Amino acid sequence: MLNRITCWLLCGLFVSFVSAERPPDQLRVLSYNIHHGAGTDQKIDLERIAQTIRSVDPDLVFLQEVDRNVTRSGSIDQASQLAELTGLRAVFGANIDLQGGQYGNALLTRLPLIEHQNHRLPNLDQGEQRGLIEAKVWFFGMPLKVFGTHFDHRRDDRERVASAVAVNARVSSTANTPAILAGDINATRETTVLETLAKQWTIAGPKLPTIPSSHPIRQIDFVFFRTSDQWKVIDTKVLDKPIASDHRPIFTVLQWIESDTAKRQRLENRRQILSTTDRNGERSLAENSDQWQSRAAAIRHGMEAVMGRLPSRQQQPPKVTVLQEVDCGSYVRKKIIYQSESTSQTPAYLCIPKSLLDQNSPPAPAILCLHPTDNKVGHDVVVGLGGKPNRQYASELAERGYVTLSPSYPQLADYQPDLQTLGWESGTLKAVWDNIRGIDLLQSLPFVRKDAIGAIGHSLGGHNAIYTAAHDTRIKAVISSCGLDSYQDYYGGDPARWMPGQGWTQTRYMPRLAHYRNRLEDIPYDFHELVALLAPKHVMVVAPLHDSNFRVESVRQLTTEAGKVFALHGQPDRLIVHHPDCQHDFPIEMRQAAYEMLDSAFSHAPPH
Repeated sequence: MLNRITCWLLCGLFVSFVSAERPPDQLRVLSYNIHHGAGTDQKIDLERIAQTIRSVDPDLVFLQEVDRNVTRSGSIDQASQLAELTGLRAVFGANIDLQGGQYGNALLTRLPLIEHQNHRLPNLDQGEQRGLIEAKVWFFGMPLKVFGTHFDHRRDDRERVASAVAVNARVSSTANTPAILAGDINATRETTVLETLAKQWTIAGPKLPTIPSSHPIRQIDFVFFRTSDQWKVIDTKVLDKPIASDHRPIFTVLQWIESDTAKRQRLENRRQILSTTDRNGERSLAENSDQWQSRAAAIRHGMEAVMGRLPSRQQQPPKVTVLQEVDCGSYVRKKIIYQSESTSQTPAYLCIPKSLLDQNSPPAPAILCLHPTDNKVGHDVVVGLGGKPNRQYASELAERGYVTLSPSYPQLADYQPDLQTLGWESGTLKAVWDNIRGIDLLQSLPFVRKDAIGAIGHSLGGHNAIYTAAHDTRIKAVISSCGLDSYQDYYGGDPARWMPGQGWTQTRYMPRLAHYRNRLEDIPYDFHELVALLAPKHVMVVAPLHDSNFRVESVRQLTTEAGKVFALHGQPDRLIVHHPDCQHDFPIEMRQAAYEMLDSAFSHAPPH
C-alpha cells in the first residue's frame, strides 16, 4: 500500500492546489465504470485510472465494477488504492462475493464525508446483485446527498426499472433536498428506465456516447441532479480515454444556485450559534450539549472544506533529535527537531523545569507555546531569544514549573517544508498536524501529565492555538492573544486582503479562502464557531482595544455568541475575555492572568 507522501507525489498539484483555484459553489463530478481496472488491452492498471481521475480534479468520483480483494485483480482493495493514488477518500459498496473478495461500487470524495451506507437494489430472476451507495457530504456550507449505482445489464429492463423506482424512493419524501446521482445505468435516454428516473432527476448535459470505449456510440453512463432550479450545468464531457476501461468516463461541472431567501436563512442560522439541523433537515435551537453536536459536526466539516483533512493519527510518539541543550537556571532548554511526518522534521524548543528531572517528582502540565509571525527568528521569540519580552511566554511558563514545547510554524524563518510535495492543502493544517505530533511527544515524556495539556499563542500563535485545540481534544486549556476576529471583519472586509497570496489566503495559511473574497459570509465557518467548538475547555481570549489587525468589537460579538455554548455545557465561566488598553500586544498583566488561568485549570502550584 502506498504511503501518504508517495500518494501526494504521484498526484502532483491536482488534489490540493488546483482545487484551491476554483469557486466553492462549483461541484466537479466524474462517473466511471472501471471494469475492475482492466483495459481494452487486457492489462489491469489502476495508475492509469487514477491519472484519468486526477486530470479533472473532481470533488466526487462514482466508480462501478470495483474489486476488493478479488483474485483476478491481484487481491487488492481497489477503492482504497485509488483513494491513495488520487488523494481522495473512499467508500466501497459490496454487492457480490467474488473469488475470495467482493465486487461492487465505490465513491471517492474530496468533500468532507458525513455518513454513508450501501443499499441492495431489486434482484429479479437471480441476476447479478446490484447496489446503491448513499452518502452525505459537506458542500458549500450544507450537507449534500449523493448516490452512486450500477444497474443490471440484461436485455429485459424490468430489473432496471425496479431499481430506478427504488432509487427515486430514496429522495421522493424530500422534494427540495439537493442531491446528485451518477453511475452506469445500462440504459439509454429513450427507455422506460430513464423516463422513470426523470420523475426525480435531471440529466446533466446533452447526449454523449460512453460505450464502447474504442468508438462510443451509446450513452449509458450518466450524471443526474435534483432539483433542476438549484443547479446550473457549466460543462459536461466524455473523457477521451479509450484504453483504460471498456467505458469512457463522463465528467460534469455543476454550479449551485442559491435563492436570496435561502441564503438569508442560511446566514441567519450561521449567526445563531445554537442553530442546529436534525437528520431530516429540520432546524431548531440546541437546548443541551448533546443537541449541539450536530452543529459542531457541521463546523468541523466547514473547516475541513477550507483547510483540508488531517491524515490518520500516528500511534507512536515522534523521533526526537536534540541539537542543543542550554542551562537556563530553573529549567533546561533543548533545541530539538521531531519527526512530524516520514519526510518532514519540525524544529522546536523543549523547556523542562529542573525540578521535574528528579525521578521522585510528580509530573507537571505541559503547554504548547505557539509563536507569532516572525520571519527572522521564528519560534526563538517565545523562549526569550527574539528580543521581545512580551512574547517570551514559553520561558516564563517553564520558570513557573510547566514543560513547554514551542514548534516552529511552517514557511517562517528556518522552517520551510514544501507543502505541495508533502500534500498539504493548507499551511494552517500542516501547523495543526505538527502541533498534534508535538502533543504526542509531550505525552510520551515521563515528567508530563498526560491529562494536562494546554496551548498559548499570540497573533499567528493565537489562532494557531484555536485551530489546534479545535482538532485535538487533548488540549484542555487555550489562551489566544490578538489572534482573531470574524473573517468578515478582518481589516474591515477589504477585498484586497483576500486576494490570492494575501493575508489569510497565503500558502502558509489557507489558499482556498481566496474564493470568498467577494462573499466573506459564505466562508463555511467563522471564529465564533471555532471558539464554541472549544467548550467546555478553559479558554481565554485577549483582544486589545487598539489592535490594528483584529477589531475588538468583532471579538466582543463572537465571544458573546460562543459563550452560549459554554453555558450550554454548564461552564459559562470557562470562557474569559480581556480587552487591555493597548495595541497588538501581549502585555505582562495579560500574560500573568493567562498563567493564573492555567494554574487554576490544571491545579498547578508554581514554585515561589
